[in-house]
Amino acid sequence: MSSPEVRRNVIVLSLCVALSASAMSLLFTVAAVIGYSLAPDKSLSTLPVSATMIAMMLTTAPSAFMMKRFGRKVGFSVGCLIGMCGAFSGMGAVYWGNFWLICAAGACIGSANAIAMQYRFAAAEAAPAEFRSRAISLTMLGGVLAAFIGPNLASHARNWVDTIPFLGTFVALFGLQLLLMLAIAQLRLPETHKKIHDEPARPLGEIFRMPGVLVAIVGAALGYAVMSFVMTATPLAILDCNYVFGDAAFIIQWHVVGMYAPGFFTGNLIRRFGSLVIIQAGAVCTLVCLLFGLTGIDLMTHFWPALVLLGIGWNFMFVGATTLLTENYRPSEQARVQAINEFAVFGTVAVASLSAGSIYAGAGWSVLLMSAALPVGLVMLIVAIYALYKRRLKATAV
Repeated sequence: MSSPEVRRNVIVLSLCVALSASAMSLLFTVAAVIGYSLAPDKSLSTLPVSATMIAMMLTTAPSAFMMKRFGRKVGFSVGCLIGMCGAFSGMGAVYWGNFWLICAAGACIGSANAIAMQYRFAAAEAAPAEFRSRAISLTMLGGVLAAFIGPNLASHARNWVDTIPFLGTFVALFGLQLLLMLAIAQLRLPETHKKIHDEPARPLGEIFRMPGVLVAIVGAALGYAVMSFVMTATPLAILDCNYVFGDAAFIIQWHVVGMYAPGFFTGNLIRRFGSLVIIQAGAVCTLVCLLFGLTGIDLMTHFWPALVLLGIGWNFMFVGATTLLTENYRPSEQARVQAINEFAVFGTVAVASLSAGSIYAGAGWSVLLMSAALPVGLVMLIVAIYALYKRRLKATAV
């Protein structure tokens, strides 16, 4: 059983995830649409989303080392300030009709989200080993609220200012950052950045020769990349099928539900079956998602189940890979390993989101979905090989 202090931190961290993920889902709901209307070249329409992912990639290492030196709460607060800058940039983008300002807004929100992605590591550090996977899973559960907050804010706040569509959306985004700052102030996290660890940190070469570390990074990176790749193009595909913006917001909303609702049970599944089985289950869900998307373009028969399954697949792969990673490094190594993991994840995601726009514009929705199957299959293959390796290693030890 976890202590009241651990449970309190998990609840507050879950609220932080809800607010930060709301900001991201709000941005993802509108970024490609605004980008398409403002871009000088329509193939650049997903560049604001790509800027988000590139900024996430570039912020990962600095944010990890900033938290190592100053602590989690300071780092999380800095992330809120960056998010506020993103909201102001978005306001300027729609007010002046400036494509590059919406890209800047995406970059700021991406940097803020890179810092927010450390919430799951903060939960793991604040929990005992036997509660760690559950703490990560419950923290990610906060994103269920984001499924309803982000897309609904994007849709309803869109016309707060009649003469400037989407200006109200970025006003709402600023409000989310203010609420997040208040939530962060309630955290009581252990000051791990001041702790002297018993076991010294090993050289990075030695750490990254460990198969478990590599499998965790590949599983998280490719799982997140495929999710972003498909999700980024989804609003464009829905609008091109003659649906309205509200329909796109509805589908993204349920996609985010799929991403975070499994937090009720993912941790327990990992404890029962192991992280490798759950990563594989996530890959299977993602493949089924692609099959649904390829069979038609009906909103509720094809887009809805495809995007829900895409979210569930992401949750299983990402939480499973995060748990596997935390099992394979020492506390003294966490800042360096986490920084490299996040850099790899969001670097891969940046490439995926950037290519989504050009592939969709040049080849269409079906080709985009088919091209996503290869990295999912690669995850399944690598995890299967590692599971076989572990089984043989265990048999040899006996």
